[in-house]
Amino acid sequence: MTSPLDSYQQDQVVLLADVPSPTADTPEPFVVANERRVVIAYRIAEADFERFGPFDADDDPFCVVEFSAAAFHQFGPPGDEGLHAHPLAPQGLRGHSAHEIVNSSLVADSWGPDSAHDGRRHYVLTFQDSTYECVAADCTVVGIYGNGDIASREAFSLCK
Repeated sequence: MTSPLDSYQQDQVVLLADVPSPTADTPEPFVVANERRVVIAYRIAEADFERFGPFDADDDPFCVVEFSAAAFHQFGPPGDEGLHAHPLAPQGLRGHSAHEIVNSSLVADSWGPDSAHDGRRHYVLTFQDSTYECVAADCTVVGIYGNGDIASREAFSLCK
């Protein structure tokens, strides 16, 4: 008998180095979406300040990430404490990180085996209290902003 987890064996978790890591104490990430675009804003980890900065001493840096041609997105468990139980944990899913899932079983099961060739890609962002998953054509860092208010305004403007 096969386990439901066996279907995740084909999934390859790839860390997205060009997307800032969320900070461990991120307040709830902010999502704005319309029918084809999803934008998420979150506070970036201090470890990424040098890489994505420079920032002023009074800045509280947030990034805005856009998922274009989004077909699916959701927040849900697990958070940090339960991430080890996520089906993709054995393939390398890490906390407070952005990932692309190559050869995604979610994409293949939901849209068919040729769906990756149709431009559907699976992304997973892990936060302190939740995991965010999105199937979209692309994932792009739109910008890094000095605070959450500016990042939220930018997110809204992208989904008008």
